Amino acid sequence: MNCLTEVYDRYLIRLSIVVVFLFFISALISVRVKGQDYQKLERLVDETEEVKMVSSSDNGRWLGYYSDTGDGKKRKMIIQNTANPKQVIERSDINRWMFVKDHVGVISSNRMEYIDLRSGRSTVYLNVKTIDYDEKHNVLLVHYNKEEQNKLELYTPDGNLLQTLDRVSFFSFNGSRLIVRRKLEQLNEVWVMKGRGLIKLYSTADELKNVFPSGMKEGGFVINTRKEGKFSRIYITEDLREYAFKDDRYVDYEDMSVITSRADDRLILKLTRLVPKEKGLVDVWYGTDFNLSKNVRATRKAVQIDWNPLKGEQTLLTHPDYFGETALGNALYLKYAVDKYQVDVMDKAAGNGSDRLYLWNSVTDVYTFVADVQKKVVISPSGQYLLIEHSDGWKLFDTQSLRLEELDISAIATPYFTSSHEALWTDGGKVYRMDLRSNLKTDLYQFKDSFVELLNFERISTELQYPREFRYIDIKQGLLLKISNPMTNTQSYGWFKDNKMTVIIPPTKDHITEFAKIKYTDDFYWIQENYNQLPAVKIKRSNEKSKTLYVSNLAIKQSERAEVKKICYKGADGEQITGTLYMPLNYDRSKKYPVVVHIYEKQEYLTNRFLRPSFANGTGLNIALLIEQDFVVLLPDISYSDKGPGISALESVNNALDELQKIENVDMDRIGLMGQSFGGYETNFIATQSKRFAAYISGASVSDIIRTYYAFNENFNAPDYYRYEGGQNNFKYTVAENPEKYIRNNPIMYAQNINAPMLLWAGKEDGNVSPEGIRSLYIALRKYRKPVVALFYEKERHSLSTSEAQKDLTLRVLDWFSYFLKDQRDILWVKKQMKGAE
Repeated sequence: MNCLTEVYDRYLIRLSIVVVFLFFISALISVRVKGQDYQKLERLVDETEEVKMVSSSDNGRWLGYYSDTGDGKKRKMIIQNTANPKQVIERSDINRWMFVKDHVGVISSNRMEYIDLRSGRSTVYLNVKTIDYDEKHNVLLVHYNKEEQNKLELYTPDGNLLQTLDRVSFFSFNGSRLIVRRKLEQLNEVWVMKGRGLIKLYSTADELKNVFPSGMKEGGFVINTRKEGKFSRIYITEDLREYAFKDDRYVDYEDMSVITSRADDRLILKLTRLVPKEKGLVDVWYGTDFNLSKNVRATRKAVQIDWNPLKGEQTLLTHPDYFGETALGNALYLKYAVDKYQVDVMDKAAGNGSDRLYLWNSVTDVYTFVADVQKKVVISPSGQYLLIEHSDGWKLFDTQSLRLEELDISAIATPYFTSSHEALWTDGGKVYRMDLRSNLKTDLYQFKDSFVELLNFERISTELQYPREFRYIDIKQGLLLKISNPMTNTQSYGWFKDNKMTVIIPPTKDHITEFAKIKYTDDFYWIQENYNQLPAVKIKRSNEKSKTLYVSNLAIKQSERAEVKKICYKGADGEQITGTLYMPLNYDRSKKYPVVVHIYEKQEYLTNRFLRPSFANGTGLNIALLIEQDFVVLLPDISYSDKGPGISALESVNNALDELQKIENVDMDRIGLMGQSFGGYETNFIATQSKRFAAYISGASVSDIIRTYYAFNENFNAPDYYRYEGGQNNFKYTVAENPEKYIRNNPIMYAQNINAPMLLWAGKEDGNVSPEGIRSLYIALRKYRKPVVALFYEKERHSLSTSEAQKDLTLRVLDWFSYFLKDQRDILWVKKQMKGAE
């Protein structure tokens, strides 16, 4: 053997050792990532189906929906004949589909299949980017990709070509108006529908920024263009006459939207411009700064202008002492007065304080005080009446007579205008009408021991922001009602028309989703499910009983074996509340099982949901996977007292555990607690006060409420203290007013008392609750030599959004509780921490 051969052999030996070592490390990393072998759960998730986004053809003959499996990795379309459910059309691996009369268009990759549902025949179109349907003009739109020169074709629903237009950048609907933008070499064009064809509305060499319908009785469109860095607006009538908006003060306002003025011949332009953050050696923050956003990022400055384009009249609505300009018609506008005593723009965002509402007459320039509003304001379609909610009931303000009066209406009632002078009210279980000119009530219907909610009303938002809005219901078209009975914990759905009530869904404890009326019919559809009931698509035709069209997950029967128990106990405020206990699948009644407790305010509303095995969990919780792995899962409700949110959670959960120990099959020595966001804060606090738990998991949570109280929230660009004084925390006092209450409810003050292992997690880009809260608790536990692991997910926010991160967290939750509640000590990534802590 020569020297070269010997060196080469030594090299091969070393290489083999390296390869084996790398293989070992790779296997080790793989094991650490998933902890245990979850192949069974993987198969279960891959086989689980989710049915969603139900829609119907206009005549109700066909119902269609998406069917996703494997957490959305596979998607198919299912279309069924509602008269003959066995007549089914399915297409797999699709991107999108939509009904067009008795046809359906299906897009898969760059291919569109157009199916005649009556005959089953189909036509295939290649290189298609997207499709849509112009219902107003009864036209199918097919937009092709660059392989077909981005052409847009217009068809009748039966597939007859009406028109072709090439080089279309994109098209969109604004209201019912179709707007098409076309890009030529030197020109930008706007086309709109007239009859059943497109006509050219406008052509320019300038850059097109925005196009909006005017909203005026005259019709027409408003176009925003840019040339050499300056912006201009032009109104174009339906017969192509042009009227320019002339005001050089706004040539640097780049964005535009159009708001209805509620006057036939006027519109409102809302113009905004980006104000860059000042750059320099130092950022200067003044104590008089009202909006801190400008100190951290570019902000937008907005103005609103009332414009009559035909007469060239303009009225500036924006005033430095007022905001929230909302048109009522007849030259009347609602505005809030700027509160000179308000420190920060977000101080009232959690319901703290009230807004002073004024009525402004733009002709006389007179401001009339209306009321201090804290809750809802509902505006009539004509703008004459305002219904204003307050703590004890409702008030009525007449914008013509300027009179404010108290109404004999309870605080739980909700109004919907039926005309310019009449309102429909749902008030507990009662439904009645009220003539606002005389305050005369007319009863329509009453449900015993129930609360009624109207589902099919029209809502128009305003610059006053939610919940101050226009609401309207056409009572002649019928009322779609949801009736909830808290005594029996059931809900039902009804259709009230022509003074007759028809029960669509009888009282049920099942979870109902996607409930809707089929257009042009008195037929209805919905999805119905429960924790032990497979989701089913159902339909009810007029004068017929409801029937099931489709049942999902027929191949997966484990949910039907799910068993739920209820416990009742007192919350922190003395309220009688409940907890829901999910037992392991096929559990042995002679054995005891570990328990995972999940907390977040009240969770009773979640307990009739289908238990869908999934890794797509933004907070890591999946009940179906936990009970599949022989855990008991408890969702206890929490009620709140004046002691504070942390203490209230502790007392409520302790009372729940006192009832839980009466259940024979739970092991009270093996209980874990978990929560996210506000539930994570509650978990953090309970962990510092309780010795009843063997492990904890807390995510995206606050650990130091005093530090966070004065912190800057990057989501809302404001200090966080308003969320503590009101909202979920509802301390009702500032830290200065009641420091003891904040200290007593502050987890970080007692971190040294945590006596069970804690898994912490956060998204690194969480702007709602800073990940520093998790990091601070991690550092505190590390300092006091407590067993802790912290996970910080890259490019994730308050809840995890990517499938990789969601799956990772879901499996780590199973790992963590399996290690500490089931003594499965072969989970290496957990074992590494515990070995180091020993």
